[in-house]
Amino acid sequence: MSQFYTRVHLHFDRKMLNYYIRFGVCVFREEFTRREAYEYFLTGKIFCYIRWEKGQYGTKNWHVMVLRAGNETTLMHSVMGIEPGAEVLLEISGRERVYRFFKTLDQIERLKIDCADVAPWYWIQTCSRLYSALDPLVYSEKKHQAWLLEREAQGDKFR
Repeated sequence: MSQFYTRVHLHFDRKMLNYYIRFGVCVFREEFTRREAYEYFLTGKIFCYIRWEKGQYGTKNWHVMVLRAGNETTLMHSVMGIEPGAEVLLEISGRERVYRFFKTLDQIERLKIDCADVAPWYWIQTCSRLYSALDPLVYSEKKHQAWLLEREAQGDKFR
């Protein structure tokens, strides 16, 4: 059986834009130039894709997405820069929301938890709370252990 990959376009131009992966482990990377590459993710892997663009008067667009790579049987969203698409767990834009999201990532990383292993429901909940002007709930070691047990019990179809 062949593997199904989700391809993510990365691009860097110091003066105008930066499209990059904040967390998540790719299977392999294909570089075209020093500033442009593709990273490939296996089905079920969670990753964070950030698209930053500069305008004439500063940051024009700051878009953050936490995505789960899918396969030919997964219902996926069409996302610019990602082929064939991915399941969107979190999608936010705007300076204030993005900074609050980064604080959430810092809190999780202080617990020595890989953000790519965080429960998918947490990212969905965090997205809703950020758009409702609420602070995201704290992700604890206890919640993470519960998620790992749940994933193991389900047989983790996406591992």
